[in-house]
Amino acid sequence: MSGYKNIVIEGNIGAGKTTMAKALSEYLDARLILETFENNPFLELFYSDRNRHGFQVELFFLAERYHQLSKNLLGDIFQEYTVYDYHFSKCAIFSSINLLHEDERALYNNLFSIMDRFMPRPDILIYLHQSIETLQAQIHQRGRDYEEEIPNEYLEAVSEGYFAAFKEVTSFPIVVINLTEGQAFSEKDLLEKLRKTINQEWKRGINHISMAL
Repeated sequence: MSGYKNIVIEGNIGAGKTTMAKALSEYLDARLILETFENNPFLELFYSDRNRHGFQVELFFLAERYHQLSKNLLGDIFQEYTVYDYHFSKCAIFSSINLLHEDERALYNNLFSIMDRFMPRPDILIYLHQSIETLQAQIHQRGRDYEEEIPNEYLEAVSEGYFAAFKEVTSFPIVVINLTEGQAFSEKDLLEKLRKTINQEWKRGINHISMAL
């Protein structure tokens, strides 16, 4: 089995990270940590008015993610592996896009830096890189009303934010699986790719692969 015990599956909005985190956790018989977003009372308001509700939605997510990850720091003696569908660094990525006022951004970044030092670092982070067209198709397919009007520019900004953040990582490997090359694949194919990925040894920092390799 894999030498990577704490595994993060990340990706843009609609990339399929939760679906694949669930599938991988079943394969590994792992503890599964999924982000809870449905209870954020500001989320729908944010999508209707980013300027007004950006700080509220991001502050709520920051507190929720910190609370959830803090509870799970000690692991589970009955399960060797843990699979997450997000990494705490996404707080900084999304807040850099969603917080439009300098004073709010400064306060948020101060809180994030205090919390981040206590957050677990994964053994490996796998990023599912999808095209904007595919992301939009999958967003519409899952049918959350408040996501229906997400513009392409927003998804592009999120993607750029992730890759900018990845350039700064030196403490654990990041494997970007390029799913934009047009080849057809199923969830079963992608799970097999994830299985192979976690059973290889990767250098720290960013690594790029495709479904074909």
